[in-house]
Amino acid sequence: MQDTAFLREIWWEERWLELEAEGMVDLPAYAGSTIRGALGTVMRPELCGAAVRCGERCGEPNTCPFFSLFEKSREFGDRGRNIPKPLILEPPLDGPLGDLARSGTVAPPYQMTGGRALPMVSNDWRIGVREGGRMQVGLRGVGIAGSALDGMVEGVRRKGLEVKGGRLRLLETRGERLSMAATEAAGQRARLAIVTPLLIEQEDAGICYDPALLGRLVLDRAYARAVDMYNAFFARASGVTIPFFRPDWSGVLMTGHRLFRYALPRKSYRQGRRMDFDGVVGWMEWEGDVGRIVPWLRAAEVLHVGQKATFGLGKVELTVS
Repeated sequence: MQDTAFLREIWWEERWLELEAEGMVDLPAYAGSTIRGALGTVMRPELCGAAVRCGERCGEPNTCPFFSLFEKSREFGDRGRNIPKPLILEPPLDGPLGDLARSGTVAPPYQMTGGRALPMVSNDWRIGVREGGRMQVGLRGVGIAGSALDGMVEGVRRKGLEVKGGRLRLLETRGERLSMAATEAAGQRARLAIVTPLLIEQEDAGICYDPALLGRLVLDRAYARAVDMYNAFFARASGVTIPFFRPDWSGVLMTGHRLFRYALPRKSYRQGRRMDFDGVVGWMEWEGDVGRIVPWLRAAEVLHVGQKATFGLGKVELTVS
């Protein structure tokens, strides 16, 4: 069984932003990617040290603060091993998406159609936030000083977040420093609700939509993300690097699921192209010796799972019974 003691050394800073709409704000049904884009627009000139903006190719990828928070995915620019980004977005979510993830109930404005591996759900509605309407967005910085997040908050306070139809201005903020809790007593059943689209790529095969394979990959990637986060942001201070082993999930069986492919197209105005963020939402359940998997899934509640955590993707919630 994998050693979980190092998880208690992982800490993070959180800042929760209360935002108010100025104008008739127009947001897509999943607002995480729009909020992430607006944050990047505000913070790029604040954090980028270059006199002339680099565009899509950062001129100083190993030293640029903006690149390390928002863009960096490999050591040494485009070479080297994958490394996680320390910034995680907690996006504003609507009630029907949470219901879909936790219970598998598809209700308007979501629509379900047939799919090859999983049924497809989509939501083409736009969210109109009237003048004075409010929403909450969370910023989580893993292993980075609270001053870094406070700098981001100050940028939002001064400039607001420009979105279609108007602007989101900062009303108030709250925050704290947190760390992983001690391991809880294990139950016999663990259910994971995938609340925002989960993107897990198979090698040379694209995003995984096979439920049987996905059950294993979620556990593998939750474990790998915790190890990678520790080694990237905490190992230097502790002097200990956690070796990566292939996890042993023997004694744990996935016994149920209700999963959907969420159609999530995104238009990147900075890059001038559409991007496919389709992923998996819904729930999956394991029984047996779930004490093997609970610590890693608890870590995943904080660190998210899969790709694009800076867009708020891969957000999960765990229930143990």
